[in-house]
Parts: sequence; structure tokens; C-alpha cells
Amino acid sequence: MEINETEKLEYYLSSLSELGGILIDAEKIETVSSGILRLTLGTVMASKGAIFLYKKETNRLSFLTTKGIEKANPFIASVDFKKELKKYNKKHIFLEKNKKTIIIEKKTRGGKLKIALPLFHKNNLLGILCVGPKFMNESYTEVDIKILEIISNHLTKALYNYKLINDVETKTSELNIKLLELETLFDISVAISSVLDIKELGEDVLWRSVGILNASKGLLLLKNEGNPILNPSSNFNWEENIPLVSKKTEIFITIEKTKKGCVLTEKEKNPIQKKFNEKNLIISPIIAKSKNQGYMVLCNKETRKGVEPFNDLDLDLLTALCNQAAVAMENAKLFKEITKEKQFNESILGSIATGVITMDNLGEVDSINSAGVNILKTEKRQIIGNHYMFLFEKDEQILELISKTETENKTTTELNLPFYTVSKETVVNVSVSPRIDPEGNKQGVVVAIEDISDINKVKKTFKRYVSKQVVDELLDNDAKLNLGGEERKVTILFTDIRGFTSMSEKMEPETVVSTLNEYFSDMIDIIFKNNGTLDKIIGDELMVVYGAPIATKNDTERAVKTAIEMQEKIKKLNKQRKKRNLPAIHVGAGINTGTVISGNIGSRDMMDYTVIGDTVNLAARLCSSAKPGEVLVSKLVFKETDKLFKYKKLEPIFVKGKQKAIELFSVKT
Repeated sequence: MEINETEKLEYYLSSLSELGGILIDAEKIETVSSGILRLTLGTVMASKGAIFLYKKETNRLSFLTTKGIEKANPFIASVDFKKELKKYNKKHIFLEKNKKTIIIEKKTRGGKLKIALPLFHKNNLLGILCVGPKFMNESYTEVDIKILEIISNHLTKALYNYKLINDVETKTSELNIKLLELETLFDISVAISSVLDIKELGEDVLWRSVGILNASKGLLLLKNEGNPILNPSSNFNWEENIPLVSKKTEIFITIEKTKKGCVLTEKEKNPIQKKFNEKNLIISPIIAKSKNQGYMVLCNKETRKGVEPFNDLDLDLLTALCNQAAVAMENAKLFKEITKEKQFNESILGSIATGVITMDNLGEVDSINSAGVNILKTEKRQIIGNHYMFLFEKDEQILELISKTETENKTTTELNLPFYTVSKETVVNVSVSPRIDPEGNKQGVVVAIEDISDINKVKKTFKRYVSKQVVDELLDNDAKLNLGGEERKVTILFTDIRGFTSMSEKMEPETVVSTLNEYFSDMIDIIFKNNGTLDKIIGDELMVVYGAPIATKNDTERAVKTAIEMQEKIKKLNKQRKKRNLPAIHVGAGINTGTVISGNIGSRDMMDYTVIGDTVNLAARLCSSAKPGEVLVSKLVFKETDKLFKYKKLEPIFVKGKQKAIELFSVKT
């Protein structure tokens, strides 16, 4: 079975506990090395490997432990060999590409080795970790290399610790510290991995850091975007006021550049010591994904002998703690973002009137919004986990829609369906779409059910075309919904996007639709705000009526006001489009007032409320004559509104259907 990179990392992380047990419980270096080699080969799926031990006294490399390779006699490490290895301190070597280090391969039996990792501690060579080819001759990945480098780091520490035991008895305390470091890191890794609250996590890590390093005081400083002052997120034993420090402080700038912490003693006399009023400090950055999130600051290492300065071993331990804290914090932030996004999506789904039901690949319902529960008129617990065949067993048409979507993998829609699942009086619109994850894999289907049997739904649908006042008037007066017409005075407004056809030819279809939707959304809002009736949308053209079906004293004024507000809105819209590298939109408008025939035209089953007559035609001609950004009005419109708006008289023009030239005026916007 093929293992992906994520699973490999998870396997490695789960193996850290085993590595900890090896390092803590084993009594012999051979046992440790054998356990680490076994863990290494199993993690990266390598076929063979070896660990070489370097003895400085004899200048020799010898086999410490092997797997799949026969041990050979020790061999001398030449000066050039050691010098070459130093170039790869804490890095890996591809043996076939580095001829100077091929001596390792020559001293082995049983097959070629692939990668070597020198084990250096403070520029002192301790040994070499080597691995052979992977099973099935697969190539080593970046993740494999990273795992090898991390394991080699742990192996280096193990070799160093055992060297201390063998060298000097007084080094026992340092060994215990290193073992405690590993044990602590493992414990902390387990403890903080389940903490998802950032503040709680920070306090936990700070408390553990203070305890392990025997510090008298501790402070966790986190960065805030846009704020130059570091936020003292958590503190330990800080009785006095915590000093505010800037992230631009010299010591923090240095740490930011080097990505390394520092130990400060009485000798340094750094300004930050005076700032915190402490002589002995240890500071480590908290870095995750190459991004510095803040700093851990500890003061005064307390021992039985009194206060002592921190050392490099303390810094290594604190750095390891902070690295783990950074990962945990990053996970906590990610969890918070995911939770927030989930809540946001659920709130959106919960606020819409359409029922949304999602089903997995097996056809079982795994989610439903509140509207869906209301439409189905049953409890949520009775829906979740139920198969759609049982959920919609009374509605064959809905079952067919779902089956069609599953088969053809495309959206299917059906309008005005009787919904027998609830009652034969209930009528719904149903849409079924494939459920696709971000990787493009099908995860089931999504069923949207819209209950249209309620009069409120009718009103809501009608309001998409005319303003609320017009809807209320028409629904309260059934006579206005009858076929027929009447003669009445109205004002007609036409608007049209200039050059839209040529502009759309240069745009993707999705961009054209998005542009129109954005434009219509803003324009229709203005129309309805001024109580206009949206008569027609013809391509990119809008026809708006003022005075029908409801007449007011200021119909003409509202029409001109609408046109002006439209042009102002378009200017703002174009500024936004410029930022998105989209072409500007320019609109021309024409307004005329006069007598028309208004009413419902069509049949009993299908009718269209509109206005017809010469007044409408002239308004359309004026719109066609308007320049981009221009609003043209007829003489009658000018006479009725000349005291309300500023106009510029233009030269008369001849229009189709008129023998005489038409006087026209331009509105100053």
C-alpha cells in the first residue's frame, strides 16, 4: 500500500514516543543505535542502513550497528574526509554524487548505501548515519530527507550523552538534563497538542518552561499585526508592572534575523536587561513555518547554590520547547479559523429560506439547515443518517433528479413540484447538484428545496422585479392583475451600457455574467429606492417606469434622481473595477414623460405588466443618443424639473419616427 507524505509524517510523529523510550530505557549505546536505526529504516521505508561511530582518539570510523550490511573492520578517517564532512554539518549527502565520501561505500558489504548524514556536535564529529535505497527503488522525497535530518539530530544527542557518561562522571548531570529534555518534549508534545485555546496554550507552555529551566520569572510576548508593541500574552511570577517592549528593540531585531535565541548574563549589559530589571535572561523566538510569532523570556536560573546564569544547553531546551509551542499555536489558530468559517457557513445556511440537504456518496444525509428541517416538517435527528430513498420515498420525481445527478454528475432542476413527502398541497422548486471537494473529488450530492406554496414566497419573488410599494399595491388590489390597459401619464427611464457588446467579446463568459450581475444589483437597488417599476431587462439595457402602476406627484423628479444616482454609483463601481484590473463601465440614459397605455398584456396563464406608446419609444431614442456618462431628457421632462436639477441645452436632433427635430437637454451630474 502506498503511503503519502502526510501519513509518513504522522507515522514519524507517532514513533517519537518509541524513540524516547529507546533513549531513556536503554543502557548500552548499541541498544540505542539499533533502536534508532530500526526506527529510521522503518520510517523512510529503506532496505538497509548503518550507523558509524567516530573515535577521535584513534581517528577511526567503525560500525556501531547495521541492518542488511555486513560489518567490516574500522577504517581511518582522513583529514580531507573529515573536512568534506564538515560541509554537511546537520545536512545530508547523496553518496553517488560526492566522490570524496565514497570511502564509506567501499567499506560496506551487501549493497550500496544511498545517503549519509554526518553527526556533529559543536563541530565535533561523533559518527555517521547511513541509509540504503528505498524499497521498490523509490526516490527519496523532501519529507524523507527532513525526517532523516531530525532523527540524525536525536541520534547525535544520544551519542553525545553516552559519550559524556563514558568520558567523565561529572557529566552525569548534563546527561540527565538531555534525557529530561527529550522526555519533557515528548510529554509537552502530547499535553499541548490537545489544547486549542491560544491563551491557555501560551500559559501552559510558559509554566512548563519556567519549571524545567528553574526560572524565577517568565514572560510570553506575542506579535500583533499592525502594533509595534509586543503583547505580554502570559506571565509567571511577574508581580510588578510588566514593561512594554517594542518588536523593533535591537535584541529582537537580531533574533528576528538570525532565527536564534540568546543567553544574556551580567557580562553582556544589553539594554533589554535594564528594561526588565534582570541581569540573567534567556530569550527564544517562537517560530512556525518560518514565521516568528513572538518570544519566550525567562529570568534567573535558580539552583541549590543560588541564582546562576543560563547556558547553551538551557537555550537548546528552550528553543525546542518554543518550537513545539509554535506548532501548537499554529494548529490552534488554524482550528479557530476553521471553526469560525464553519460557524459562518452554518449561519449563512441557517439564515436562508431554501432548504439545503447534503448527502454522502452512499446517499445518507449528513447535514441539513434549519429551513430544510422546517420544509420537511420533521425533527433533525430523524433526518441525519437517513437514506434519501426513504426520506423522499413518496416523491418519485425528486428521486429521479437525485439519481440523474449521481449518474451524470451535473446539476438538475425541477420547478413547481408537488411535494408529497409533506402534503399534496405543498409545492417546491428542487435543485440537485454534485458535491465536490477542493481536490475535485465527488463526495455526494446537495439537494436544495424551495417551498413556493406560501404567499410570502410569491411576494418575495415579485419584489425582485418591482419595489415593495408596487408589490403591496398589486397584491392588495386583484383588479390590477387582470388583463387590459389604461391610458395614463408616466415617466420612462432607459439606461444602456455603452460598447458592452465589444467589451464582452474580450471577456470570459463568467466575467461577463459577473459584470452584469454586479451592475444590475447596484442599479436595481437605486431604482427600487426611488420607487421605480423595473419593466424590462434587455441584455444590458434597463427600462424603468415611474407613475405606473402607482402614480405620484413627483414621478418625473424621481426618474431624473434615479439616473443621477446611477451615474454616481457607476463612478464608484469603476474605481473598484480598476483595482481588480477590470474595464470601466460607461452608461448612457434617456428620460421622457408623457401619455402611455399601461396594463397587463398577454394571456390568463402568462401576462406581462408593461407600458407602450410613443412616449416609451422617444425615451429609448434619447438613451441611444446619450454619450457615455450622459443623461438626456426631453423638453417635457426639462419643464417639469428645471428648478430641481441643473441642465445644459443641446442642439436639437432628429430621431427615428419623428419628422421634426427633438429638443433635448443634458443633466449636469
